[in-house]
Amino acid sequence: MSSSVAKRRMFLAGYILVPGSHFAGMWRHPYSETDFCDPDLFKDTAITLERGGFDLAFIPESLSVTTGLNDDYETFLKHGAVGAIRHDPSQLVCLMASVTRSLGFTVTLSTTFMEPYHLARTLSTLDHFSRGRISWNVVTSAGPSNGHNFGHFPKLTSPESYDRAEETLEICRKLWQSWDPGAVVADKASGVYADTGKVHTIDHTGAQFQLRGPLSLPAGPAGEPILMSVGVSPRGRDFSAKWVDVIFAIQADAKGMFELRADVRRRAAERGRDPEKIFLLTAVQPVIGETEEIARARAHYLDEIIHPDVAIAFLSGMIGRDATGYDPETPIDDVLEQTAGPSSNRAAVDGGAAFPWLDRIREEDETRTWTLKDIAIRMARSTSTPRLVGTPEQVADQLESYFLEGACDGFVITPTHFPGSFDEFSRSVVPILRERGHVREAAQEPLTLRQRLGLQS
Repeated sequence: MSSSVAKRRMFLAGYILVPGSHFAGMWRHPYSETDFCDPDLFKDTAITLERGGFDLAFIPESLSVTTGLNDDYETFLKHGAVGAIRHDPSQLVCLMASVTRSLGFTVTLSTTFMEPYHLARTLSTLDHFSRGRISWNVVTSAGPSNGHNFGHFPKLTSPESYDRAEETLEICRKLWQSWDPGAVVADKASGVYADTGKVHTIDHTGAQFQLRGPLSLPAGPAGEPILMSVGVSPRGRDFSAKWVDVIFAIQADAKGMFELRADVRRRAAERGRDPEKIFLLTAVQPVIGETEEIARARAHYLDEIIHPDVAIAFLSGMIGRDATGYDPETPIDDVLEQTAGPSSNRAAVDGGAAFPWLDRIREEDETRTWTLKDIAIRMARSTSTPRLVGTPEQVADQLESYFLEGACDGFVITPTHFPGSFDEFSRSVVPILRERGHVREAAQEPLTLRQRLGLQS
């Protein structure tokens, strides 16, 4: 092993999404909690993640109840699909940060439906209150369902939403830098609280926004949050290469992870950035058993508790074809053929990736007649992210393989039961990864997120 590989450290994040996660049946698992409005549940989860060696709690976001094709939200809500319960991410992060010292947090906030000043102040407040442990997953909230609750905003095309995101980030950075170090004097004797010579307006006039500034509070301990993004389209990759420190990936295999990571790093290098300081975290779903046989039995059980209605509705949204009226035993090829046409281009954002995934599934057994239900359950069980089934050693081996091959820099662990999956993983797999030198020892002192990721200025 080369010294450069030996020095790399594997980053771990816990995916905090309820009642379903990448596994659509999560809340139905007998070990899962179901009161997702209980603050103590999320406090306990944060403590578990920190104690278990995780670097991050990742909080995704959507601005409406989960909605499929034809504005159907009832199927997802009825069966407790992913995102049926959505807390304000900034409030949830504040709650979880209050009971931890070193765990980092990713808060997902929309540049399409939030104003730059609001974003800058919210994130700076979180940076202060967490003592420098915040990252911002920058999303454009594409898709029609997100706009249902924001009628005063114009509908934006994908290029327009990225234009807005670019200008938003430019403004946020100006606002975070609008207070120089040492601007707060707090001299009681003289009555001078702030040195106004060190506080500046930003006087921004752009294509979409006009702001004076300055921000209403000084920069936080980290200066500004770590930036993350998800997009895999060409524009999304350019955006990541220009702005972000961490890419969150949903890729079905090591080949897809490696290609995305290498491509964004190449684009970043072309912009003069250090490609080695851009990390890719990929979602995976461990299913752990005391023996391989037990793990496989658990995986089979997980498939059985996914409700077929929600699985088919979810698949419909991913491929942009309405399969909800079909008998679940209909061959998938018949469904695709019968739903093809001018209106069959309504796939989820970057949902075109569902079709290569579908081809790989069918190639597993080309003699099999894959039904709509077969394919829908396969999608709903892990949202096409790798399902790692085996003993703790076997799961650690698979993670290590992805990591050492350079496919990724770490993993977002998506739970099959909440929050117990995180405790199970941290007690069984993390010690193996730590023994192999991939995961840091538990932090003895508070760390900022930049320190955890090795991104100090």
